[in-house]
Amino acid sequence: MKKRFYMMLAASALLTVACGNGDDTGDGNAVDDDAAADEEVAVDDDSEEEVVEGDSDEVIRVAWWGGQERHDMTLEAIELFTEETGITVETEFTGWDGYWERLNTQAAGSNLPDVIQMDNSYLNEYDSNSLLVDLQTYIDDGTIDMSDVDDVYQEILEVDGRTLGISAGANALAVIYNAELAEEHGIDMSPGFTYEDLYEINLEVKEAIEADGGEFHGYDFANAEYELFTNFARQHGESFYNEEGDGLGFETSTLTDFFEWVQRMVADGAAPTHDIMLTYSEGGESMVQDGTAVMRTAASNQLIGDQQGSEYELDVTVLPSLDGEHANFIRPSMSWSITEQAEEVDAAAQFINFMTNSLEANEILQGERGVPISGVVRDHISDIVGDSTRKTFDYLEVVADYTAPADPISPPGETEVRGSFLRVIEALKYEQVTPEEAAEQFVNEANGILN
Repeated sequence: MKKRFYMMLAASALLTVACGNGDDTGDGNAVDDDAAADEEVAVDDDSEEEVVEGDSDEVIRVAWWGGQERHDMTLEAIELFTEETGITVETEFTGWDGYWERLNTQAAGSNLPDVIQMDNSYLNEYDSNSLLVDLQTYIDDGTIDMSDVDDVYQEILEVDGRTLGISAGANALAVIYNAELAEEHGIDMSPGFTYEDLYEINLEVKEAIEADGGEFHGYDFANAEYELFTNFARQHGESFYNEEGDGLGFETSTLTDFFEWVQRMVADGAAPTHDIMLTYSEGGESMVQDGTAVMRTAASNQLIGDQQGSEYELDVTVLPSLDGEHANFIRPSMSWSITEQAEEVDAAAQFINFMTNSLEANEILQGERGVPISGVVRDHISDIVGDSTRKTFDYLEVVADYTAPADPISPPGETEVRGSFLRVIEALKYEQVTPEEAAEQFVNEANGILN
């Protein structure tokens, strides 16, 4: 099983590069879960290391992925941690593309860091191979203080009474939109718009902009169709995976309906062709930034990066409704986990507690990994973060009224299933398969992976 796990990690990392994910989705993947999602431009794909020296004998290794801003903020917060505790921290940080390959190699050599930044899509893979420490003991004894954390921010990280990680920040799947273009074209992005509305709105805007000689691509799926379908299935009272984690949890007809909508969006020009979308995602850019799209699918915290690269005012709103139903959920954008190969587990738990609850550290971190899960921390920094970050804070307050209970964490094999889904979506957009054929192909491939 462990050999298969290492092979899966390597394959999924290569798939991520090929598909242009690099998120956050991941806030590691396209939308990070999401991949979810984390669309920052990383310093490079080679790991960088730095040691923050303390005066005690305890030394922990901490690894994370991200862009330069995240690295700088995290290193500054770690310096504060070391000043307060005396614990030396050896840091390892890289871009998303090289992160999981590096961990794969370290896991095979029983040399994983003490603390790793974890993506939801990998959590069950690591747990099923006994690579993660149950943090519940440290919560129970107060080493990791969760007294100011609502259950909604953590429930997806709890499996069979065990806590596999502590959320490093929360987000929710969202529609990020160009507020200036929306106002210019009279588009109301208040909750309640439908999938059909998105089709009609984008065709109308496309016609108006192109009539004036401008360029407009339509709704940017942003390589996040997997996440969007997860919500679509939930709106049907179904789920992507079944409760046992050994099969799918939706009807094939539900996927067919979704594929029909996606294909129609692209074929009729309400959404860009797949090659245009990949040009943007591989370049770490989004169409809402340059005004060639009004809206896109994204993790809510991706608004921050999008706004930094845009001259337009951007905003965030809920996903489309389906027959009046909303089924989103609040989730960790990423989390902190302790590995079973850790040499200083107690010190590692202190580190996670510090990153979760220290007011001074979170003043430095600025909610860049997502909305802080501690209510005290959120209240403390809400007045000092930038406008786009504050919008993500406000969004989670809004989306809480449009949610349903979260699905269980994805089962082992999820990264392979995601890869299959993205390959089928690509063929669908190029009209190489019909929606019915695409749905049948994916269901067969996914069940083969999960069974």
